[in-house]
Amino acid sequence: MLNTTKPLTFNGFPEWAEGLIAELDLELIEREQGADYHQWLLDFEGSRVFLCFQHYADCAWLQPLSAADQEVADWLTLRWNQSSAAVN
Repeated sequence: MLNTTKPLTFNGFPEWAEGLIAELDLELIEREQGADYHQWLLDFEGSRVFLCFQHYADCAWLQPLSAADQEVADWLTLRWNQSSAAVN
């Protein structure tokens, strides 16, 4: 799970996600939105991950597109969580 400094909301997710993308130097490939979720496809140095948000769980996480991308998703999550902890 990705740390946040304030609770995430469905409507607030896009602004928060743009900050995460900028902070981690990610490239946005595609956005998908449903009634209760956001799912954005991102690229980091050739690795693809989904940035996922579920309204009912009020949380966001990085989901690797393939097993080969798991290590990158874990590293990006750790990097984000460490940088957001430094802000608090």
